[in-house]
Amino acid sequence: MNLIASDCMILVIDIQEKFRPHIAEFDAVENQVTTLLNAAQYLSIPALIFEQYPKGLGHSAPNLLKFDLPIIEKTAFSAYYTEDCKQTIQSFQRDTVIVVGLESHICVQQTVNDLLADNFNVVIAADAICSRNPKHTQWALAQMQADGARFLAIESILFQWLKTAKNEQFKAISALVK
Repeated sequence: MNLIASDCMILVIDIQEKFRPHIAEFDAVENQVTTLLNAAQYLSIPALIFEQYPKGLGHSAPNLLKFDLPIIEKTAFSAYYTEDCKQTIQSFQRDTVIVVGLESHICVQQTVNDLLADNFNVVIAADAICSRNPKHTQWALAQMQADGARFLAIESILFQWLKTAKNEQFKAISALVK
């Protein structure tokens, strides 16, 4: 099934500066998420940024803060664990949630599990998640897919949103991936 932009929202999970020195793929993930959020702005797709215990782990990467998105602090590993977080996500009335961030096998996976349990369609941007150990990402992706999540590349997501080169945002969004 192809994605429909008006059915989607994005959750950005814990892409915080204190993780940068410990995760080899941090910069690549940050760049991919920046591309996704730029495209989302063109198409009016809502997004939320989650920060895991920012008092201890710091705030989100500066490139993500420039989008001026709502930032939700959490101490639970899942971004869909507390009632406040659930209500915030549900308030957007979107059936499909695109999940990006880190770490793949902890906060991303627990968020995905909770979203699936509440009957959301979950798409993991597989080139926009990571863990300190790349094998943890590989194993988490396999388990999340077995549990019912789909995974796509950022570029696949963007072009599924566009549907056609005649989309009025095609030039702007295609320029993001050149």
